[in-house]
Amino acid sequence: MNVSLIVVIFIICGIFIYKLNLRKKNSEKIKRIKRLIDAEKMPGKTEIIEYENVINKFTEKSKKAAGLYLIAEYYFRKIDKSETELKKLKDIYIELTKKYPQFEKMDDVLFKLGNLHFFDYFNFMESIKFYEQLSREYPSSKWIKVVNARIKLIKSAYPNEETVLKKYALAEKYFEVQDFDKTIEQLKSIITAYQKSKLAGDACYFLGDIFFFKKSDYNTSLNYYSQLADKYPLHRHAGNAQFKMGETYRKLQKYPEAIIAYKKFLENYNDFQYTDYAQYYIAQCYEELKDWTLAIRTYKLLVANYSESIWVGIALSKIKNLEKLIK
Repeated sequence: MNVSLIVVIFIICGIFIYKLNLRKKNSEKIKRIKRLIDAEKMPGKTEIIEYENVINKFTEKSKKAAGLYLIAEYYFRKIDKSETELKKLKDIYIELTKKYPQFEKMDDVLFKLGNLHFFDYFNFMESIKFYEQLSREYPSSKWIKVVNARIKLIKSAYPNEETVLKKYALAEKYFEVQDFDKTIEQLKSIITAYQKSKLAGDACYFLGDIFFFKKSDYNTSLNYYSQLADKYPLHRHAGNAQFKMGETYRKLQKYPEAIIAYKKFLENYNDFQYTDYAQYYIAQCYEELKDWTLAIRTYKLLVANYSESIWVGIALSKIKNLEKLIK
């Protein structure tokens, strides 16, 4: 046999085997990535390019949508995103909303798309568009409270207070990544430089919560809650701030002050939630002060005024036990 022919046959066989192995590897790669998608496993840094290349070739809609979502998750969770990565993330979310509107996690997509515009682009009207779509189409979403609160926040400040809103959005962004010191810095700058802004009240409330829940610095949290309640009594968070003043005084074991704070909450914000809680906590404060008579009286008020409250059963038991003490 001609040597040249043998060489040609050898080369052809080599190419055939190479392509066969390549096809096998690609098939295994696709199967592996499909398994990752089924397990809802987000790609890691070393896998992302391969993941993207494979998913772009998918034809099955549900699988491709799920894969795109997981790619988006990878970029969404990166703290320091480049402009290219931000654009890629936005493009993926837009593709999901347009091509896969029935995707099972569409509420999450809309929420994160809104967040992208709110936190990274400061495009507040665009963020509202996606937040409102989520609110309208997915009223049972786990994000609904956050979304509705953010819509109110934006509408209260935009466009007249866009500069302050950007600072507030930046504070929220720092909070999302657990950088509480930078969050505090941004919020304090709002209170200092924009005292007349509607967002100064939001900043006070946010600071109160950070110092209460994240720092366990109850004296400082009390300072910010009281600033909000005193300076901005008509603010949408003023009632909650007044209630939390009572909570904070209880943490500090300042029971007379807690009683005053809770009573002020009941007087000024009696249409708010938690009024039954305030009544119950007032009674508890009287117990701490060993004023059994006032504790009994307050528990009885709770039973009479809030018959559907979760505290009624406990209050009745408390009344029974306390009455034994004063006989």
